[in-house]
Amino acid sequence: MTPRRETEIIEAALTRFRELTGLEVALRLFAPGQNQGADGWIQITQGTEELTLWVECKEHADRVATLHRVMEQLKHLDGPGLLITPYLPPELARKCQELGLLFLDAAGNAYLKHEGLFVLTTGQKPGRTHLQKEQPRRAFDRTGLRVVFALLTEPALLQATYRDIAKAAGVALGTVGRVLTDLRERQLLVEDREGIRRWIDREKAIQTWTTNYPFRLRERLQIRRFRAKDDDWWKAAKPEDFGGYWGGEVAAAKLLGELIPKTATLYLPEDRNAFLAAHRLRADPEGPIEVLDTFWNFPLNETLPAGIAPPLLVCADLLNIGDPRTLEQARMIHDHYLA
Repeated sequence: MTPRRETEIIEAALTRFRELTGLEVALRLFAPGQNQGADGWIQITQGTEELTLWVECKEHADRVATLHRVMEQLKHLDGPGLLITPYLPPELARKCQELGLLFLDAAGNAYLKHEGLFVLTTGQKPGRTHLQKEQPRRAFDRTGLRVVFALLTEPALLQATYRDIAKAAGVALGTVGRVLTDLRERQLLVEDREGIRRWIDREKAIQTWTTNYPFRLRERLQIRRFRAKDDDWWKAAKPEDFGGYWGGEVAAAKLLGELIPKTATLYLPEDRNAFLAAHRLRADPEGPIEVLDTFWNFPLNETLPAGIAPPLLVCADLLNIGDPRTLEQARMIHDHYLA
């Protein structure tokens, strides 16, 4: 999201909150690159009491995994945190209560419970407002995610030609210019007069990529599920021999050596038959093994173990699972490889 877009969503939610509760709310938003792990903070005044909450704004909070991501992000801050979003469906509002995640939405739904303040508003329907009329987001749509992934994963591509970036990301040449323009408009990236590009809020780009990847790109990667006869089959498997990579829990186990995988995620070329046959994997819609297409065309960092997907992708897989054990592994991989 652009800073302007975040401001619109937050201010709309706070305006509706004031209308429904009569409480005074002050807002401070952080400048790009100085978000301190959140988008800003609000201060709610109730009589002589004041409550300060860190704010994380999400344009789309339509999955339980997104709620877990927000909780993981906010728990590292010094003080309570709050999710603000245009609209939170009733089932996810209830999930927030179960998780203890405070939230406001622009429709007027709210859950606030902290130090003498309790607000619970449900059943408010989203209205037809300007918040629903944003132009399509280019940097984090299906093809834009491929470009941003390449730029975040391979630093040398940041200074490459549009043609080389397009080849690495597997997109049309015209896509690159549109994505770079969008990144600049979002104040995530800057390009000086000499044409040198650099991230000004790389962490925000990482967060936005991992949030959008599961429902904008991942689902388009021909996901198929399988099952193996032996639960430990992955220990001897070498996807690199077939042009593939481990993602998710197996990648985390190999990178950190702590996790015992319950699922296996693999990124393989379009022709997967040789790998499937070599490891006797049988199709099973409920199987714990998921196989997806690779979607990048550049060599990976040689310091990573062979056959391991880029840490950005591994983090996104772990966050998408949404299990507390995988969320912690995602945090550790982020801190070690991405921070």
